Amino acid sequence: MKKWGILLVVFALFLLTACSGNDKASSNDSKSNSSKKEITLKFVHWINEDVGKWDSVIAKYEAEHPGIKVESIPLVENMSSVDYFKQLDLMASAGDDMDLIMFNNSQDLAKRIDAGLVEPITKFTKAEGIDVTKEYNYSYPAFKGEYYGLPMKNVTMLVMLNKTHLDKAGLKVPTDWTWDDYAEYAKKLTTDGHYGSYLHTWHNFHSVLKLMSKAEDNMILHEDGTSNAADPMLRASLELRNQLENVDKSSVPFEEILSQKMDYRQQFFSQSASMVPSGSFMITEWGQFTPEFKIAWAPWPKDKASDKPVAQMGGDLISIAKSSKHKQEAYEFMRWLTTEGIVEQGIWTPSWKKADMDKALETVVNGAKKPDAIDMESLKHALTSVKASKVIAPPPYITEAYNEFGAEVELYLLGEQNLDKTMKNIKEKVQAVVDANK
Repeated sequence: MKKWGILLVVFALFLLTACSGNDKASSNDSKSNSSKKEITLKFVHWINEDVGKWDSVIAKYEAEHPGIKVESIPLVENMSSVDYFKQLDLMASAGDDMDLIMFNNSQDLAKRIDAGLVEPITKFTKAEGIDVTKEYNYSYPAFKGEYYGLPMKNVTMLVMLNKTHLDKAGLKVPTDWTWDDYAEYAKKLTTDGHYGSYLHTWHNFHSVLKLMSKAEDNMILHEDGTSNAADPMLRASLELRNQLENVDKSSVPFEEILSQKMDYRQQFFSQSASMVPSGSFMITEWGQFTPEFKIAWAPWPKDKASDKPVAQMGGDLISIAKSSKHKQEAYEFMRWLTTEGIVEQGIWTPSWKKADMDKALETVVNGAKKPDAIDMESLKHALTSVKASKVIAPPPYITEAYNEFGAEVELYLLGEQNLDKTMKNIKEKVQAVVDANK
């Protein structure tokens, strides 16, 4: 009996120790679970909630990825990417937290890569085993062999037109045209109540229209960083804009654009202008406006009728902030948003090659505020009848070059200097930018 009593005591002590150990393990597990904090990814961009419908698409991602929260942060309410980049730079200089950054052109991306704001993603794509150029219609170049984001929507340059104005003027929707044709349309569309054309203050866009019609070398700098200011199409572009605004008076004069602080959406949707060269993001990005007319679409005009139809193609790129503390999680969200997410969003045509493009375009149009306002036949033609022009990795100082260019263009459009002096100054100042960055 004494022997059995001793065994019972030992057994009881064993149970007590085991239970104590389990309690300790349980306590450790509890501490481990509580230490796994929820991750919040800060996503900065310029597309407001009304247009982007971010909340619903983010909610779907969060439901499928417990522990991950995504905060949509539109830095501006006016959806101006120019104002957005100013705010982005202020955030960066202040050291504010951000994880994901949206870009809409390679020039602004190049500038922020050079400033050390953006993280290369090649290591993430290699780990996943994907080739971004095969996975996406990738309209952004590699910078020194590195990719710096994933493309979201695909944007094709085109011209949007007021079909009601076309019908009243007895004009057909253009399907293959030149900039000379555009100028003739602008004259015929101009009435006492509206202008035939509107070109905005974007000198790297609306002051280089003919240059943009080239299949390559269509920017103010070459890919190697040398000046392209002597290109005849640059001079021809300025002649075209001056002809429209100051000679034919068929496009809103630059002086009025500045003095009245005009906006291209306001000019087009208020029917103050019949045509605006733009991008396919305008299929749905109408801001606070709802058109009271049908929108027609034409392919990007050519310089000469014999030229092959080309258009610059781009889109929004989602990048990872170099300062992000959650780069892997940011990449995973970015990957989802540029594939399943953008299809779910149903607002833009995706760059993702595996998406059903016909279905995606129909979804985009049906999701617009007023689907019946979109002329589907002309839209499809404008998107499919052109080939993409060559994409290059622009040098980081290209924005500086365009700023010098724009300052001289304004003097020309405002009648303060002639074209010869303007071109002379442009060549000298762009070359000075190049020399300063050698």
